[in-house]
Amino acid sequence: MAKPLPDRIKQYISGAPVGRIATVRPGGEPHVIPVCPVFDGDATLYVDLAPGSVSGRNVLANPRVTVLIDDYFDDWSKLRKVVLRCRARPVEGPEQNAAWERIRAKFPQYTSVDWQPRLTVALHIEGWLQEGLDS
Repeated sequence: MAKPLPDRIKQYISGAPVGRIATVRPGGEPHVIPVCPVFDGDATLYVDLAPGSVSGRNVLANPRVTVLIDDYFDDWSKLRKVVLRCRARPVEGPEQNAAWERIRAKFPQYTSVDWQPRLTVALHIEGWLQEGLDS
């Protein structure tokens, strides 16, 4: 990571109920989907994808991913966003189990619909930028 994440950015990322991930299709076209991310508190987000989905296939073929976490307000002076440049890595075993403990704790809906791990991906933050989170 080029520069460490300040605590205010870590808190913002940790509390985000949704983010958007952009992956790249084999032909170079971008593909964006919403995800429910969990943060390890340091430099990695975890998301779960369908292995056969466009995003799942994309991260397996090209690990470069961009994550957008933002808040929109009609009063544009309140807009906030964090853009994270990440490297994706599928996880299994103990790391996947730990990620799913975080996922189920943050999103109890997963338990209520008996959602099971599929392609759990660690998104290691390699760079970032933010707007509106200076104070």
